[in-house]
Amino acid sequence: MSRGLRPWAERLAEQELASGTVVGDAVFLSPEYRVDPGLSRYTRSFAFRAHPFETRRNYATDLTLWLEFLWRRSKGWREATSRDLDDFEFWRRLAPQNPVRVGGSKRNRERAAITGLYRWAVREGLVRVSPTAGRQAAGRARDARPSNVHWLTPRTWKLWADIGLRGRTADGGPVHGWAGRLEDRNTVFVELLTTSGLRRQEAASLLTFEVPVQRLAGGRYCHGTVASESTRAKPLTDLLHAGAGGRRDR
Repeated sequence: MSRGLRPWAERLAEQELASGTVVGDAVFLSPEYRVDPGLSRYTRSFAFRAHPFETRRNYATDLTLWLEFLWRRSKGWREATSRDLDDFEFWRRLAPQNPVRVGGSKRNRERAAITGLYRWAVREGLVRVSPTAGRQAAGRARDARPSNVHWLTPRTWKLWADIGLRGRTADGGPVHGWAGRLEDRNTVFVELLTTSGLRRQEAASLLTFEVPVQRLAGGRYCHGTVASESTRAKPLTDLLHAGAGGRRDR
């Protein structure tokens, strides 16, 4: 580290505290390695921090795409117009030249992320008119699906686990040259997800002593809790029912 940067780095924690920055705050860095003060204010605002962690991470990714699109037009986010938003959404969803077009659900989430930024910016006086003004409800994609669920029979699920996680053939025999060192770990983790209904982040946050073992009275399910910071639930408490065919109640 250069001598010029050392004093600044030594006071980094103090400066973060003074600016109100906390662990987990998103920071947007331009291609010129500059940080926009307005965007940093937004990620430190209650409007952004009130979202669950996973939503903040997804919105930060969506806003990055929007900022990159504007950058290629030599525009800052405060200069964006409704025409820019139309062009961005056309590119994301319909442009033949785009090899990774998105569906309605993803487009709606991106619109929500962009709308949240500009709603806050208008309230703070950073922009006069939002490019999303008057368009949120009418502009929702009609082909959006709340989920993309695929059902497997128990037999198909076992076959998928044997082939994909355990390195077996369709006939159940070992695959020559299979070197899956972590197959036991991967199989146990996937089985936890499928029998509890937990999200990946929720299951990955569990410590061994937090995995429930006490069965509910008269039932086949176990009862336990999930750390609130790993969930997307509101209020931030999840009840876990783990077992064959288990489910999670909010």
